[in-house]
Amino acid sequence: MVDDIEVVYPDSDNLEFYFYREPYVKKIEPTSGLTSGGTKLEVTGAWFDEKPEYGVFPFCKIGGHVIRGQFIQTNRIICKTPPSEDTGQPSAVQVSLNGVDFKDSGFSFSYYQKPAIIDI
Repeated sequence: MVDDIEVVYPDSDNLEFYFYREPYVKKIEPTSGLTSGGTKLEVTGAWFDEKPEYGVFPFCKIGGHVIRGQFIQTNRIICKTPPSEDTGQPSAVQVSLNGVDFKDSGFSFSYYQKPAIIDI
């Protein structure tokens, strides 16, 4: 046992917490895009936020891909879809304000291959 170790605790007078409401999604547009990614997914709802000093940023999760979103206003964010080869079934869209705790939006996003014109 060591008796001469001094334990230093942070000054609790300077701690701040930022509480926010869980975002709510009313709709997403569009609901599908190319497998190459880059589709601007507009998420409309309520209680979106961005407070960098508290680590609060909008995020989208499409299937297993987490994307940092662009905060437009409290009722709208935009997330650029990542590339994906998953064209089999729609991917669930979730949102978060900390990149860890995601809420299912109830909406999905589907990927499709770029159409190729063979003959006219």
